[in-house]
Amino acid sequence: MTEVFVSTDDVKVIGGTANVNVEVDFGPQGDRGNLFLVGYGDPNTVTHTTTLQTLDLYINVRTTDDDYLVIYQLQNVNGVDTWVETSKLMTDKFSAIRHVAFTDGQATDNIDFKVSNIVPLSLLSSLTESSFNIQCTFSNPTNPVAHSIVVKPITIQAGTGDIILPISINAAEFSEGAWSAISGTHVIHFLITVV
Repeated sequence: MTEVFVSTDDVKVIGGTANVNVEVDFGPQGDRGNLFLVGYGDPNTVTHTTTLQTLDLYINVRTTDDDYLVIYQLQNVNGVDTWVETSKLMTDKFSAIRHVAFTDGQATDNIDFKVSNIVPLSLLSSLTESSFNIQCTFSNPTNPVAHSIVVKPITIQAGTGDIILPISINAAEFSEGAWSAISGTHVIHFLITVV
């Protein structure tokens, strides 16, 4: 415990101030936007029937656009009100853990991912297999593992009709001073993002 000792001839007790003045009028003057607008297409090319104010928000809901579900904010850029992209409403990341069987360094079967788990199917028309960045990590390998991922064209799965992104993996491990193709079943962590 801290002890405080004050040695003085007189002690003055000072109370709080009689008036408190809070200044809240900093920054540019004027009204602030509070509208959330939804429209089809880039807001900088869309005609708006509503009176807009700086800081209003706009969400593009045209599913065929590259900026689908992007949030824009109306900002004053060099004296001109311009819609500026701020964020995206949807995630473009997907992760999974799979048990993958290998024979002589190659995955024995394709590893299939449902595209609808990664992105909305409405975006599929603008995507190809090269639109996906796929990373994987072998879980708790006993030796260092080198691998390559082969991304195959997007297909429709027979029987279920699901739209699938199939991949295959080639892998080798370093043991006793040499590289050798792996075999057996391995646990692999996948991270898939849209680029």
